[in-house]
Amino acid sequence: MKLREGFTLIELILVIVIIGILSTVAIPKFSNLIDNSKIASELSTAASVQSAVDATHGEWITNNCPFIWGNEQNSTLLNAEGYPDAADMGDTANPFKNLLKNSDNGDWSRNDSFNPPRYYGPATNGGTKDRNLAHKPEGNDYWEYNATVGTFKLIEP
Repeated sequence: MKLREGFTLIELILVIVIIGILSTVAIPKFSNLIDNSKIASELSTAASVQSAVDATHGEWITNNCPFIWGNEQNSTLLNAEGYPDAADMGDTANPFKNLLKNSDNGDWSRNDSFNPPRYYGPATNGGTKDRNLAHKPEGNDYWEYNATVGTFKLIEP
């Protein structure tokens, strides 16, 4: 009968040490994936909001009669500059429901206690840590909509 050879204790410990080193390098990379996906989602929605506001304003400029904008909204709801006011775009729990189709994701909110109102998305509502990345929504950042000139921009205090 022949004896089977196995791994020595030193070889097993060496493998465990290598796995430990690899995991300490890989885990921080994966932890930022969730934050990065929230940031990307928020930037995408913000771009859609700005595009929809611009499209609505463009329709207002070219039309001399009532028209439908956003999610079946009448052009009589637009302000004197041809932009929707914050309250006309949606409510505080779903601030873009009248502006964007399929906006019932619940990831955005509007805080009307500020003037202009502040908007918070999946990354800026405390969903990510504040790493102070320039031009990236995170942590304590928020969005402002200026209905006079139709800008939806990120504020990074």
